[in-house]
Amino acid sequence: MKFFIPQAERPEQAEEVYAATKKFAAETMGWQIGDARVRRITYTDKGKLVRATVGNPEPREGELVIAILESNTYLVCTPNRGVLCGMPIMIGKREVTDVEYFEP
Repeated sequence: MKFFIPQAERPEQAEEVYAATKKFAAETMGWQIGDARVRRITYTDKGKLVRATVGNPEPREGELVIAILESNTYLVCTPNRGVLCGMPIMIGKREVTDVEYFEP
């Protein structure tokens, strides 16, 4: 699937939102953020498989997933968790069982 940001009206707007989200995450977390564009991660949370996908509601908190960033951990970014405010939802790399990337 081609890269997109939910609710972005133009590809340029999607790039702007993505860049701003990466910058905010780097400042908030104090870590470098990788360049990989992650579409979906599947991970284990309290013994259950959970899937977070860009464009869908985040399964545990219900907010729309705007981006998933790859860093020291995976960072699931929703409007109130990593995009407009707050810290992203951190998912440890050991908990992740599958990663799907957007097409280059």
